[in-house]
Amino acid sequence: MSLFDIDFSARAKARASIVIAAPRDAVWARIADPETWPNWNHGVEWVGAVGRMTPGTKFEWRAGGMTFRSTVQALDAPSFIGWTSASTVISARHIWCLTAEGATTRIETAESFRGAYATILPSHAKRAIHRALEQGLSDLKIECEGRRPRRAA
Repeated sequence: MSLFDIDFSARAKARASIVIAAPRDAVWARIADPETWPNWNHGVEWVGAVGRMTPGTKFEWRAGGMTFRSTVQALDAPSFIGWTSASTVISARHIWCLTAEGATTRIETAESFRGAYATILPSHAKRAIHRALEQGLSDLKIECEGRRPRRAA
């Protein structure tokens, strides 16, 4: 396990977890390939070219109407990844922990925000993080378990 974690002293932070009926390697493949995030995570608008994820990898992406510049800080495939991100009003730390549980995978994720947004609207920022984590996990579960919602005709 890495020593990298969220910022526990940040004004806005949240955690979420889920169990997905898929092998850990399959779940990891989705998380560790940011270029595919917009294909399955409804909260991610776009991701710039990334390449292979390693500590120090930098990538840019857009979610919630904000563009983030991120840097991978810690990676222990296929169990852990953590990165820092910055936008004009947010400085964030995000982690993903994956644990194999037989044929399923337990995912725990957490994020913290510092910056103007978290300082001025800490309750709103905390709710936004929590919603984004829950939505991302739900989308990941649908993607990994191969169940797509039906589209209206």
